Amino acid sequence: MDMSPVMGMPHIYEEDGYIHFMLRPEDLMRLRYSEEAKTSFVDFMDQWLDQMKTQVRENTMDGYRYAFEKHIRPFFTARGTTLATARPMDFQDFVNLKFSQGLSPTSIVKFHSIMHKCLKYAVALQIIPLNPSDNVMLPKRYKYRGQVYNRTQINVFLAAALHSPAEAAFVLAATYGLRRSECAGLRWSAIDLRARTMVINHTAVQSGGRVIYADSVKTKSSYRTLPLSDSLKRYLSDLRRRQNENRKRYGKKYCKTDYVCCHEDGSPLRPDYISREFERVCRKAALPRIRFHDLRHSVATILLQQGFSLKQIQEWLGHSDFSTTANIYAHLDYASKLSSAQAMLECLGYGNASA
Repeated sequence: MDMSPVMGMPHIYEEDGYIHFMLRPEDLMRLRYSEEAKTSFVDFMDQWLDQMKTQVRENTMDGYRYAFEKHIRPFFTARGTTLATARPMDFQDFVNLKFSQGLSPTSIVKFHSIMHKCLKYAVALQIIPLNPSDNVMLPKRYKYRGQVYNRTQINVFLAAALHSPAEAAFVLAATYGLRRSECAGLRWSAIDLRARTMVINHTAVQSGGRVIYADSVKTKSSYRTLPLSDSLKRYLSDLRRRQNENRKRYGKKYCKTDYVCCHEDGSPLRPDYISREFERVCRKAALPRIRFHDLRHSVATILLQQGFSLKQIQEWLGHSDFSTTANIYAHLDYASKLSSAQAMLECLGYGNASA
């Protein structure tokens, strides 16, 4: 017996006394996937991104949107990929294409992570049974090993930074290890000169061409209250005095903001301006080229060499993950590790102990 396939029906035939059903791929698809799976991947991801607005910070959402509009949407729209037809090879092809276009492994991994989260949500909704972006081979990311400045280089840098519009940001980063976003977002309302405290609870981050000022910090651990040393208290008091003088000098043209790191006219410093000015000051001082973020690592390294524990440094810097702080020690050279160990021994009263 042989029943020819009818539109929408499986092919049925008899062989060796058995009745066989041969399902076409599209019939299998109907069995495995829900009706919602016919939705195009880009349409579903577009809707998912709208829902994610309440789950992530504004600058994170800007990054998601940029990746989607610039890279993900064009590729998968051209392929006509739906949730039901999406296969691992589609995402492997996407990764391979972006790598051939010269995008960094870090960017490609981020793009894949966004798509994976989106499809994980589709699985959770039981729209599709499996995540088709699983098991994709991603380019290997090489961990950046930043350089650090020693105490002498920090002093040279700060001397060269005098009278720079970004001087306050440099002082905060090079002496207290604040992130760039924390420097740019720091407000006078968070500083109590009498109580000698500074609360890190605001940030200014850049996403695309705009700056997002937020009443929040990177992570829960990033929210912290730091004591003001005598030198930083004096510096901030003098900075406040200078800004008040500028306020009088500019009059109505003065930008009335509460930001500590600002231009003469009171307008806040953009994060990208801080980085550009940092590079200029480093060249002026003839110092080795490092990233602005490496000032933070420099502070951590100096604290470690002075005998502070990794736990203390973690809390000071506001690291949410202890491994982030521990990696600082892993990047020290042998001489720095020896110096750190010696400082710890001296704190314990074994400074003259021999090997």
